[in-house]
Amino acid sequence: MPCQLPLVVVTLWLHFLAAVTQSAPLPEPIRQPPDLRGEAGYRFEPADEALLDDVQRGCFLYFWREVGTPAKLAKDRKKAPVASIASVGFQLSALPIGVERGWITRAEGFERARTVLKAITERDDNTKYGLYYHYLDQDTAGQSSQGYEVLVSTVDSALLIAGAIPAGEYFGGEIKLLVDQLVVEANWRAFATGPQGRISLGWRPADPKRPAGEGDFLNEHWDYAGDEQRLIGFLAAASPDPAHAVDPQGYYQLRRTVKRHGDMLPYAVTAQGALFAYFFSHCWIDYRSLGLDDPVRFGVDAVRVDWFENSRRAVLTHRRRCAEQSGRFKSLRGDLWGLSACAGRDGYLVPEVQPNEIDKDTWYEGTVAPYAAASSILFAPREAMAAIRAFRGLKDAQGRPFVWRDPREGGYGFVDSFNLDQNFASDDYVGIDQGPMLLAIENARTGLIWKLFMQSETVRRAVNRLHLENEPRP
Repeated sequence: MPCQLPLVVVTLWLHFLAAVTQSAPLPEPIRQPPDLRGEAGYRFEPADEALLDDVQRGCFLYFWREVGTPAKLAKDRKKAPVASIASVGFQLSALPIGVERGWITRAEGFERARTVLKAITERDDNTKYGLYYHYLDQDTAGQSSQGYEVLVSTVDSALLIAGAIPAGEYFGGEIKLLVDQLVVEANWRAFATGPQGRISLGWRPADPKRPAGEGDFLNEHWDYAGDEQRLIGFLAAASPDPAHAVDPQGYYQLRRTVKRHGDMLPYAVTAQGALFAYFFSHCWIDYRSLGLDDPVRFGVDAVRVDWFENSRRAVLTHRRRCAEQSGRFKSLRGDLWGLSACAGRDGYLVPEVQPNEIDKDTWYEGTVAPYAAASSILFAPREAMAAIRAFRGLKDAQGRPFVWRDPREGGYGFVDSFNLDQNFASDDYVGIDQGPMLLAIENARTGLIWKLFMQSETVRRAVNRLHLENEPRP
């Protein structure tokens, strides 16, 4: 029989543990070292600018061509028969880039944004509480009949709204009114069904054939302070309707677990360690201008984080971890790296690379997603540029480009993933992979999407409510 301690002893022991936990010092704030502030002035060489032009053009053409008719919604994947609202978010942010780089006219960009936004907002079978179903019919913006999940998704709705904001700021007029409608109608508070007001992953109808009928919120809630969760929390605090907004405290109650690898700098980790979880929100939020946040101001005992610096550390650590596997996998070395969610040989992959919350590595035989390193150009421009050049230079046995499909010949740039050990290069493209690559490179070059997003009244409201300008960078 197991030993049973008297209740009084157990009670005293629990009080002791609680006291120890409460008195434990927090980790040092995650802030940018003074000697690294010069990275903000990084300039690309002319040859690199030309290569980045090609990469971005391929990404843009995906969002311009891989669309339905007449709604013009961007496909979830090239080989998928449906659109995803997350892909549509990146599609809308792609339009100002296409205009500024001369790939389309301003009138063409305005009309495409108008068509997409009106298609989405004029239906009542694709939304619940102002958030949107994950997958939609690419031709009609209504429910798809292709057998994909029927789920209102909070993260995919956040990507849609965040992606729409730069389009509204850039084109103005009717486009801005439609984007403002998205922002106003999003009832984030309805989804705040978890402990401490944590936001549910989504809502599912009781009958998939009646998407506007009765249903239930998922009993899983966003927990870790990764890029998806923070973007949701940011927009949830930004609602102009008090009945739809979520208390800013919820943003700071997302879990912040600080870890490190070897002699690398510590940072707040995500659940799995896939790279997308460190750059998604940075496609729009210019954390460089915000500096350290302050959970204590909202009554939350958590480490203060400069999220731009946090992602810089995560990217460099991820690159180191990939390089350490160079003798194990042909696809990984100092200039070949970047493990993230992607379309792999055996299906959709979400790798796990430590340090992470779950303390687990899942390498998937070293399958690399080029967009992961390319999107990291925001934080580590030299290292990301070296990877982009290395990806571009890979050849197959016949001397043809292995992971590059020339946009001048109908391709969309880098394939979604590759694996040299498997002699595999994906024949698919994924909207939520092409999108970050396009936006991150543009922000690294000109800051265009950052400027448009941060000037929005919606965004300024979130920054003020979350007090994200309490300690700007020196």
